[in-house]
Amino acid sequence: MHFEVPKAKTFKEFGGEYLMIVISILTALALEHGVQSWHHRHLAHEAGEKMQAELRENVKDIASALAYNEEKRNALEQARNQMLAAIRSKTGEAELMQRFEQEWRPVLRMSMKSPGLRREAWEAAVANQAVTWMPRETLERYSTAYSSLREASAFTQSGFRAFLDWPRLRDVMSNTQMGVSNSQEIFRTLNQVLDAYDNVDGNLKALSARLQQAVAASSAAH
Repeated sequence: MHFEVPKAKTFKEFGGEYLMIVISILTALALEHGVQSWHHRHLAHEAGEKMQAELRENVKDIASALAYNEEKRNALEQARNQMLAAIRSKTGEAELMQRFEQEWRPVLRMSMKSPGLRREAWEAAVANQAVTWMPRETLERYSTAYSSLREASAFTQSGFRAFLDWPRLRDVMSNTQMGVSNSQEIFRTLNQVLDAYDNVDGNLKALSARLQQAVAASSAAH
């Protein structure tokens, strides 16, 4: 910023020139502040649009994963119900194991799909401090949504650990390959896998609802 030293000879002239200098300085500062404020608002708005787009993509990915998992889960439940009906009807063990090999083994595979749950737009907005220039309510919505994304991975892992005994599951599958397994332990394994699907997919459905709510609220605010 450049300004000239007053050259007035009288106090009145000096006062007038000094006032002009002060006004010039204040005007320059106001313009600079306005430019900075516009830049910050633009950065925050741009970050918000990117986060909305990212959250929408996450909702789509979750829907795709749920559709895939639902198909696998339905096939697994059908096999479980067929096996239960056969056990209750006192079907012989040899016949049960033959049916397992021919009909039910293919579905007893952990083929659960997990969405990617992107967080790049949020992390970029935090890194360039765009989040600090967002309105408080907007920031809280995005912060809550992305916290839910971060927690979802932990929920998925905890769901697997809570309902699936992986060493036991591998033992059961090894026993079936060696022909020393039985229908009861296979049936229990089917139940475990179904419980894992229900737990993980339940968490994904709740996550999708929260993300959709955040996107809808943010869109309405614009």
